[in-house]
Amino acid sequence: MKKDRKASVGNKGDLTQGSPKRQSRRQFLVKTGGILAAGAFGAVPLRGWAADPINIGALYPTTGSMAQIGVGCVSAAKLAIEMINEAGGIKSLGGAKLNLIVSDVQSDTTVTRTETDRLITGNKLSAIHGCFASALTLIASEVCERAKVPIITGSSSDQLNKGRNYTFTPFARASQFAKAQLQMAKLVGDKPKVAVIFENTAFGTSTSNGLKELAPGEGVEIVMFEPYSAGFTDASPLINKVKASGANALFSVSYLNDLILIVRTVKQVGLNVAINGGSGGFVIPDFYKNVGKLAEGLQGVAHWNHDMSDDAQKVNAEYKKRTGEFLFEYAGGLVAQTFMLADALERAASADPQKVRDALSTLDVSKGYAAMAPGGKVKFGPDGKNVYGHPVGVQWQNADLASVFPDEDKRAPLMKT
Repeated sequence: MKKDRKASVGNKGDLTQGSPKRQSRRQFLVKTGGILAAGAFGAVPLRGWAADPINIGALYPTTGSMAQIGVGCVSAAKLAIEMINEAGGIKSLGGAKLNLIVSDVQSDTTVTRTETDRLITGNKLSAIHGCFASALTLIASEVCERAKVPIITGSSSDQLNKGRNYTFTPFARASQFAKAQLQMAKLVGDKPKVAVIFENTAFGTSTSNGLKELAPGEGVEIVMFEPYSAGFTDASPLINKVKASGANALFSVSYLNDLILIVRTVKQVGLNVAINGGSGGFVIPDFYKNVGKLAEGLQGVAHWNHDMSDDAQKVNAEYKKRTGEFLFEYAGGLVAQTFMLADALERAASADPQKVRDALSTLDVSKGYAAMAPGGKVKFGPDGKNVYGHPVGVQWQNADLASVFPDEDKRAPLMKT
């Protein structure tokens, strides 16, 4: 593997720069559960030799169109590895440390296939996590299935759970997001009238069709269902149609740049409508950076949010200290996934990928960092899907994302707009 596509951080490398930072990191680990993690996994055996490191592959786009999210995921992965290693590593394997091997999939499906294969054949891996973007993860998981290497992912495509034995998805599925959005529309009024606008791509079409199919059963009336060309430069004609439709809520199935333009145009034409921007680009810090106070009160859905538990808030505080931004859904979910892998390795007492896969299949946690998911529980069913998985509804409040739906996951009251 080329050096620029392989970065080992098991020895903390660039994350440790001088004793003051090391001390502060250790204080963080003690205060936020590193000691609890060590206690949960048992005492570190006294050995006269250093246990071999355990290689975990990380497939993320750190260049290309998806790099912004990919870079944040890698930062979160490094933090999670650091937390586990500082807490004593994998106790059942003599305190073995996790070693992260990052491969840049360059936001490209073809590169994803070759890099996944290269990562597996060029390294002795116990497991892989990645890629967050479903189009990339579907490719990576195919390669992992053939190689019999487990992959755990925050991607939401329902296809990932069909006919797979080595793929694990601890968070909400795409089919659940549409239902959550429709249910959130009732937070705005008793008789929601929704305009659905969507980019004319596979992502936009499939997601919007899910909204259309589920709307009648949720008591939501769709008064407008309109595709648009992804990457457009003028949203005025589209938003004027929304205004004429009589809708009191707008669902925009869009990636970040299109959504930014849509939100700005809604304001420019003076349209007073509740907006649910779904997931993806809507729930990352850059959305607020681009639209500012226009984001206040806007709603969305996510598979993870940083206020969902005390553990999540503690990790978020450390991530924010390091990066200057809050821990967004893909990055936060990745921290949880890394602890799920640590749990599986601990129970398997082996770095063998087949044994790790078998241990993942019996994962059942309801506390600690591995349980950082909506509802606080993770248990994989026969299809590798978390049986408790569901999305959390969020709202932009005071330049931050607050969990507001459903009631059991609510951390802040809904802000009326």
